[in-house]
Amino acid sequence: MNRINFTEVNMLSSLVTALDEALSAMPGKMNEREEAVRLAAREMLEYQAEESLVRIPVEALSQSKAGIRVQQMEEAGYKTLEDLTRADDETLLAVNGVGEKQVSSIRTAIASFRQQIIKHKTVRLSLGVENEQNEKLIHAAAVCRMSREITKDAFPVREAYHSQVTGILPAIRLNNRLKWLFSGRKAKETTLEAIEKLTRFASSSLYERAGMLHGRFHELDRLSQEDARKDFEQHSAEYYILLEELSGKQFPADSGTFPGVSSMRGLIPAELAMAVDEIDLHMECFRGSLRAYQKFGVKYILHQKRVLLGDDMGLGKTIQAIAAMSHMYASEKNNAQKTDKGMPEKDDAPLPVSRFLVICPAGVLINWMREIRKFSSIPAYLIHGKNKELEFEKWLTSGGIAVTNYEIVKRIIDRINDKTDISMLVVDEAHYIKNPRAMRTRHIRMMDDEAARILLMTGTPLENHVMEMCSLIDFIRPDLAPQVREAAALSHTQEFGSLISPVYLRRRRKDVLQELPPVEMKEEWCAMTQEDRDEYAAQILDRNFTGARRVGFLQEDMETSSKAQRLMELCMEAKSAGRKVILYSYFRETIHKASEWLKERCVGVITGDTASSERQEIVDRFFRAPEGSVLACQVQAGGTGLNIQAASIVIFCEPQIKPSLMNQAISRSWRMGQVRNVQVHHLLCDDTVDEVVLSRLEEKQTEFDLYAEESPIARAAEELADTDWIKEFMEKERSRYLPAVV
Repeated sequence: MNRINFTEVNMLSSLVTALDEALSAMPGKMNEREEAVRLAAREMLEYQAEESLVRIPVEALSQSKAGIRVQQMEEAGYKTLEDLTRADDETLLAVNGVGEKQVSSIRTAIASFRQQIIKHKTVRLSLGVENEQNEKLIHAAAVCRMSREITKDAFPVREAYHSQVTGILPAIRLNNRLKWLFSGRKAKETTLEAIEKLTRFASSSLYERAGMLHGRFHELDRLSQEDARKDFEQHSAEYYILLEELSGKQFPADSGTFPGVSSMRGLIPAELAMAVDEIDLHMECFRGSLRAYQKFGVKYILHQKRVLLGDDMGLGKTIQAIAAMSHMYASEKNNAQKTDKGMPEKDDAPLPVSRFLVICPAGVLINWMREIRKFSSIPAYLIHGKNKELEFEKWLTSGGIAVTNYEIVKRIIDRINDKTDISMLVVDEAHYIKNPRAMRTRHIRMMDDEAARILLMTGTPLENHVMEMCSLIDFIRPDLAPQVREAAALSHTQEFGSLISPVYLRRRRKDVLQELPPVEMKEEWCAMTQEDRDEYAAQILDRNFTGARRVGFLQEDMETSSKAQRLMELCMEAKSAGRKVILYSYFRETIHKASEWLKERCVGVITGDTASSERQEIVDRFFRAPEGSVLACQVQAGGTGLNIQAASIVIFCEPQIKPSLMNQAISRSWRMGQVRNVQVHHLLCDDTVDEVVLSRLEEKQTEFDLYAEESPIARAAEELADTDWIKEFMEKERSRYLPAVV
């Protein structure tokens, strides 16, 4: 028998055992880290409540039935509830007419206000605000989020490791020289064999991976605040998913810590909402995490089968679609396996193939492919470009998700119509098919019978008129369309909301993403240079309204442009503040002039000419670019389908005529995942067309707010007769400039 170094064996056994115990302790440690998040969230809510007391006037105490002497308090200099909170009892007792009972009533009333605020407050984290509670919660959530990622990987490793250890160590019964000397041959052989296994195990990849995972998990106790902030900036959406989940275990459903059921379900009646919520999701094929309102959206899509998802931009319609497809793919796969294990009616019956077809604008094809591969294990095929035929055949044969654009549909529709079953048809930016007479609408409608489920997605379903939305409803639920058209006049009533609830789900950003930082709008009025004025006058005299709208960017030399000068100043301020900028203009020539003026600050340009394959690459480059970088976008191209949360400063070179264009463009940055307050700057020249367009924009926005936001199916603001006011304005301006020329 070989001589054994029992000291080394015992030391190795101790190391292996210690790691096994440490791995087994990870779930308990994970619970502690989750509890730390709950505690920090509660402290953050209490801090936010205290801040809110500053904005509540003392007069609010007059609502109390305790007969608090509000007037005397105000005369004594107490203006807000915070003033009263800071004052001690002795100071309050010095106020004329205030006794101990009054002071007690004041304290009770303020405590009640504080609890109500906490009940209805949403936890809001920020990189732009530094206070102890904010930093503590970011750090606790960062540790917890990273810990969850590690424990997810560690679970199978932990199980396999424990199994190996419990199979090896008990066999090493002879663990010292004395036992070895007084034991028989068989015991010695068993011990030797176990020691050899232990030695091999200690050098195995399983032991190495277990140690690495435990090390990463343990190191999180020393995570720096700076690293926590960086992680929050990159994964902020996951932080709110984490907070939403953990707060639900501590706070009651109506606590207001996060949006409740009513905001998650839009205008869906309670009875339907309960039926929807009973669905169990199978997320084996899904790799992401969902907010509570997103889970409800996925269940609604599955329960109702043919729906229009009209969530505001930035609420994650794409991830809800991917989650719904993942559920269906996993369910159909599980059902097929059960059937295969059982006794199918026909032994040679083929297993069902799950096919999903996504149709979207060309500009977001790559984004769809990336999101599918990131959040799902379902095979994905891009039906676009030189390999579209090969990819299409693979999809037909093997199933999975095919992604194509509206223009390609006409080339593949003949091979789908009456020939191919589709588990779910997803139409992104569905307002593209609002015109029933358009060829692309006809081609997509040809798949009506082939698609078991249909999901239409759009954040702007009624740009001009309710009938546009009726056209979409007619496609997915033709049985409901006549009633919807009939009831259009009742668009502001609960009855109408109930009528469309089986087919339409819309949640507003302000209702379900209350943690979003605020948007600040600022008008940047620029005093025109002589060159600005000369070029503008020339456009007016030529009756060129489009040219006049480009005031400030008409001349070749941007050194003489007042708007260009202010643009540069804003970009310099952005760099100093550690922010990035997205620059918008309706005009391609303005975008090119501005980008050349900014030189190396501008890291990319997106216009209508930018190929779909390049757009996401440009956005990725912008994400990696240093602070102070600028992404220049034509508003029609950069306002659709792109996620640009890296930018927290938005600059418009001119006011937009349509509110929808401006809102879509801002929403590219102000969406889920944004961690900074968004500053929106409008470059404007005084006494020009900018003033008039801005005024018209405000009028249209007011109508949009009154109608489109009040009810998800409300009659949208009619397009104002732009041609009339433009003609009137141009003649008035021309008469103003003409005498100077004469």
